Amino acid sequence: MSLEPVNSSITNSGTHTTILFLDDWQLSSITNMDRKVGKPKWIREGTLVDGLTEGTWNFPLVVYEPDLQLWKAVYCGAVDFEPVRANKNRFLRNQILLYAESSDGVHWVKKDVSDQASFPGKRYAANQVFGLDEHCDGAPVFYDLHERDPERRWKYFFASHRKQFLAVSPDAIHWKVEAIPLDEVTLDSPITCFYNDVKGTYVLSRRVHNGDRRIALFETMDFRTFTQPEIVIHPEPHDPPLVQFYGMPVYKYEHLFMGLLWMFHTNPGEIEYHKDFGPIDCSLAYSMDGRHFFRALHEPFIPRNERGEHGGGSIYTSTMLQAPDGHLRFYSGGSKAEHFQDQNLDDAALLLHELRKDGFFYMESHAMIGRVMTRCVDFGGNGLNLNVRAPYGRIRVQLSEAQGKPHDGFAFDDCVPFCGDTTAYSPVWKSGRLPSALHGIRTHIEVEVTSGELYAIRGDFEIQIGSK
Repeated sequence: MSLEPVNSSITNSGTHTTILFLDDWQLSSITNMDRKVGKPKWIREGTLVDGLTEGTWNFPLVVYEPDLQLWKAVYCGAVDFEPVRANKNRFLRNQILLYAESSDGVHWVKKDVSDQASFPGKRYAANQVFGLDEHCDGAPVFYDLHERDPERRWKYFFASHRKQFLAVSPDAIHWKVEAIPLDEVTLDSPITCFYNDVKGTYVLSRRVHNGDRRIALFETMDFRTFTQPEIVIHPEPHDPPLVQFYGMPVYKYEHLFMGLLWMFHTNPGEIEYHKDFGPIDCSLAYSMDGRHFFRALHEPFIPRNERGEHGGGSIYTSTMLQAPDGHLRFYSGGSKAEHFQDQNLDDAALLLHELRKDGFFYMESHAMIGRVMTRCVDFGGNGLNLNVRAPYGRIRVQLSEAQGKPHDGFAFDDCVPFCGDTTAYSPVWKSGRLPSALHGIRTHIEVEVTSGELYAIRGDFEIQIGSK
């Protein structure tokens, strides 16, 4: 199956552009500014403990449905095979799906759906929505906003007896199973999916096969015909020693595809066909087209919690979304023990971390005044706003000619300084001039930051890269 890319701007949606600071590609100059990594904050009260979850299988998907003003969570339980099977001092478990609801995405109720949900397997809990009598291993669940059939909005990919299956649901409670005609594989979780709106395809993100812990992508338009796997993430020299990549859920943010890369820190003393024991944390990768991924970090983006806490042994971040208040939320399966360390512990839970809007990376003034200059842009309208924080400093903006000279009326000294903390600061110039007056003129956006931070630049402009 050949899937050819369609033409699409790298950074634009129409003439509206967002500049984030994961790299310098859209910048011309940086003076006295440091790039910093955002630090998602663990929200302890957002922890959901369920005795059926187990440290190695959890992988929650959390969705906010605005029409219902309801948060829904589908996460995995791990139940014993009958009879119990063991391998390499670890138990092989059977996966089930469990369901919870919340009015705020923080405080959860394990919803009793026993009178609604039916499935072939044994029922272990009132909030169980799916299970088989045979081996089942997959997840996290995928919430498909591009699906035209509302009966197939929720999708759960799993393997059973070396075959791949897809379960679909309209509401996360009622599920039906379909076979997927992939070649026979020995495959285990996680199996994640995302929609690539650049190419108009669905993409499965997973390993090539069990034990080969690198990230490979499969593409499909119909879940019937698939491309061959293409490896997109492989360990690099700057990575920690012997690291392997356990999985990578991918979510769209603005023009970028953000990969939540699970880093498995393996035990050098474990000499086996493949390694099973060690801690897992979450790093970060990103892509502009959903196919070619770049490593944003070689260290954790969401690190493990303190020892003894949920997430102190391993943390599997499987959901990223933007809450109605604008904050970024990350939901993870967190365990107190390391991967496969002790499956008898009641150690796993759903965890919540929060981050400022656009807060993956930001530019901070190194000492007092710093400046950032974008590449040349062409304004198509008056929209220009910045995500900034300078509660004891100030922010000023200048619009400059291609060679750096300020446009008349748009100099730093013409700008009304801003002091405060906002995700949408719109600069005003004393001259009364508006950015649309510069339409058709190559213009740099310059931001002066005094004792502050710059997270993003948004506006009605297009980055000018190369000749047009």
